Amino acid sequence: MSEIDYSELIISKKGVVLSDRQVVGNLIGERGDSIIVEKDGASDSIYLIPKSNVQSYDGQQLIVNVSSSSLEGFEQKREGDGESVLDDISDKMGDIKDKVVETTKDVADKAREKV
Repeated sequence: MSEIDYSELIISKKGVVLSDRQVVGNLIGERGDSIIVEKDGASDSIYLIPKSNVQSYDGQQLIVNVSSSSLEGFEQKREGDGESVLDDISDKMGDIKDKVVETTKDVADKAREKV
């Protein structure tokens, strides 16, 4: 299996399912050697699943080699006070977006100068 580009899957919030195809949630980030999976937008819990448990990506969903009975062991509560994992991810995504916009403007300015 080729290396999985998690950044592309995070941007599109790809679905994550167990090997028995039970839905876990959506991929929303990475932390070290783990992926961060959001159960749903309203839940106060996320799953922090080691990348070593990722079985495959079928083009639509990320499949993890985790049983439904052991899934609870990966569950973490979102932090109520201060910055949560999602706040940190949102900040980083905002920074990336700003850099892309700046780079695009720089390229456009240089193209105009040459014309």
